[in-house]
Amino acid sequence: MHFAICTISSLLLILSGGAQTATASLFGGKKTTEPVVENVVTPGWEHVTSGSTIKLGHGKSTTRLTLPQVSYGTGSQQQAITAFTDTMTTRALWLVEQSDTLRGTPIECGSEVRLVNSDSGHSLHSHAAHKAPISGAQEVSGFDGRDSGDMWVVECTTDMWMRESPVYLKHVETGQYLQSLPNKKYRQPIVGHQEVSGGKKPDANSQWIAMEGYYFVRKTTASAK
Repeated sequence: MHFAICTISSLLLILSGGAQTATASLFGGKKTTEPVVENVVTPGWEHVTSGSTIKLGHGKSTTRLTLPQVSYGTGSQQQAITAFTDTMTTRALWLVEQSDTLRGTPIECGSEVRLVNSDSGHSLHSHAAHKAPISGAQEVSGFDGRDSGDMWVVECTTDMWMRESPVYLKHVETGQYLQSLPNKKYRQPIVGHQEVSGGKKPDANSQWIAMEGYYFVRKTTASAK
């Protein structure tokens, strides 16, 4: 008798408002549903993983990192990045990409990731050459392409990036931290959206928490032959 080890990906859907979770094998496994208790992470699904699509909550405000599909009128004139209170919008979903890792692999603290907006395909990007329009801090934008300005280091106090736990995202090229200042808000055409920019230090304005989304894990099963 021989045993084959098979590694598969499973999916967990976390909805805003604590409605339902849904888990299913990508290879046709049975779909199940169970109630979600707010702020309680289902055992086995504690990590943010490569290939997951998530919403990032701002630690100091009840907002989500968002690409509202409005271009900056100054600076790079690329897509604006904001923090906004609409937790249901698909414009706040970000695909977590990491090179040379399988989908469902936990993201290690201190490693580099690229975050790609699932609604537009733009990468979360920054550059020292341009300033944010309200605060004058370093501009953060949505870049329609791929380059080294898209890479961010996940800084956290554990070994792995954990859901529902605050982390810092440090821009690899410039060393600036992804931040949002609640008192820096836009007017028309994106009224109420907070500016997102690059800050010099990790503090309460630069804490981000993995919230709603589509989370993958890798599960290993043994089958007899």
